[in-house]
Amino acid sequence: MKGSVFVIVLLILASSCTLSVSEVLAHAPLATGGNENLATATLIPDPAKSWAIYGELHEGREAQYYSFNINEGQKIRVMLFKSTRPEDKEFLPGFVLMGHEINEQGDIPDYVQKPLGAKALVVKGVQPAQATFEPFSPSSFYSLAETNLNAPTSGTYYLAVYEPSKGGHYGLAIGDRESYTLTEWILIPLNLLSIYQWEGQNLAVIFTPMILTLTIGFALILKQSKTEKKPKTVSGWLGASAGLLFISTSTTTLFQLAFSLTQAPLGSEVAVTLILALIPTLLGIAALRLSLTGEKKTNLKKRVYLAILGVAALFAWAGLLIGPVLAIIASILPS
Repeated sequence: MKGSVFVIVLLILASSCTLSVSEVLAHAPLATGGNENLATATLIPDPAKSWAIYGELHEGREAQYYSFNINEGQKIRVMLFKSTRPEDKEFLPGFVLMGHEINEQGDIPDYVQKPLGAKALVVKGVQPAQATFEPFSPSSFYSLAETNLNAPTSGTYYLAVYEPSKGGHYGLAIGDRESYTLTEWILIPLNLLSIYQWEGQNLAVIFTPMILTLTIGFALILKQSKTEKKPKTVSGWLGASAGLLFISTSTTTLFQLAFSLTQAPLGSEVAVTLILALIPTLLGIAALRLSLTGEKKTNLKKRVYLAILGVAALFAWAGLLIGPVLAIIASILPS
């Protein structure tokens, strides 16, 4: 049991490291849709906060619009990127930043709507020589265009993403202040699924590492004889299931790392991804050690440990939300 206490302390420290890393690398997700004209522009609630937007232009000469309110002197930061899908190879979008008193630059496309009296800053996309690896997701993308300026006046600004000849998958990084609500943080694992789909992966591919891990894990548990250590209570089975789900998060992360490195060059950022993959593994080992005891009663210490693991897993994005819930339920079920 002393070993379990050591592992749990290590997990809490590791979760703290995850929080620190994310403040540098992460962007809060923002949902979009139906924003093909100025009147239905997607509102960006706080343009100083770091947002990540994943969208798709369905055809050439189409534009999608975003709006935000900002005070004079506040920083406006916009980065445009696209997916590494083969079908997006010739896709090269740009963006137009529109507002009063903006220093005009470039020619706005005739199919992009502009607010009355606004000026426009046109930033064309440029195809880079190689993709960028994002260790936090992990994922890869092509960075195309960026602007960084102080708002010349207070008011509403508009942002339009456009492409003159074809559709494709684009993304926007808005703002530079990293902050999350509790809900945004906990739901990150589900948002990562949408990012992987944006990259071109289907759900069958995304879930394959998790399914394989669970299948092999349960097969090994069931293979043990009745005299050996294995769950003998409902609480034990739920705890073991949580542990396997935690470990399956690690295998999924490593799979996505390998997938991303087929598109982007190998760099030191990979160390961040490996740390993020290690944390769920440690959580899983701890949960399995607590559950695979062969005991017919769950004592108070085990319940406390399982509850701590469940909460830690929520903040470490382990187990796709299901694992943490199972660990917490296992901690309160009667023997």
